[in-house]
Amino acid sequence: MRARYSVNAVGARVDVTDSASVAAGADTAVAQLGGVDIWVNNAGIFPSVSLLDMPDEVWEQVFAVNSRGVFLGAREAARRMSATGKGGVIVNIVSTAGFKATAPGLAAYVGSKHAVRGLTKELALEFAPLGIRVLGVAPTYVPTEGNIAATQTALEAAAAAGVDVTQLDVMQQSMIGRIGTPDDIARVALFAASDLSIIMTDSTLLADAGETI
Repeated sequence: MRARYSVNAVGARVDVTDSASVAAGADTAVAQLGGVDIWVNNAGIFPSVSLLDMPDEVWEQVFAVNSRGVFLGAREAARRMSATGKGGVIVNIVSTAGFKATAPGLAAYVGSKHAVRGLTKELALEFAPLGIRVLGVAPTYVPTEGNIAATQTALEAAAAAGVDVTQLDVMQQSMIGRIGTPDDIARVALFAASDLSIIMTDSTLLADAGETI
């Protein structure tokens, strides 16, 4: 990133389920970059397990990463933003799963993403007096390595459950004739984090190619 974009960039390994680790990551940003102005909560996992077969620990781990991780990240970011008095922007990566059911086997994921969408609204309410805006971005399916593997598992589970898997075809759900790319989603997140969205807070922006119409 330094070479390509001529910016100062540092990396920090963070366990988003651990409050001390998240706090340490935020402290690294302050120490190395001078503060926290924008914070994006992007970590997420999506194991495919039917509700009837769902072990407690799988459910709890999904919520620990996808929902608790957003709470911890937002809290630590807001603490550092408020300390400077300059405010900032927090962007939570939700999912179209925060608006609807997606496929058999993804109950934990869908539940956790609905939680993030609701949390985004409450964070916006509580942090507004601090000059902190909070927005969500809800991407459609993007063919990352993890998504490709998870989708295949979900399709197999759906077929085994007797679901018409053609209804789960993301190309069939897209109104624009193509699926999204990571860069497509990054552009929406950039808009949310920038002053171009200065009047916005509490909303979750659907970057879904019309999937949830």
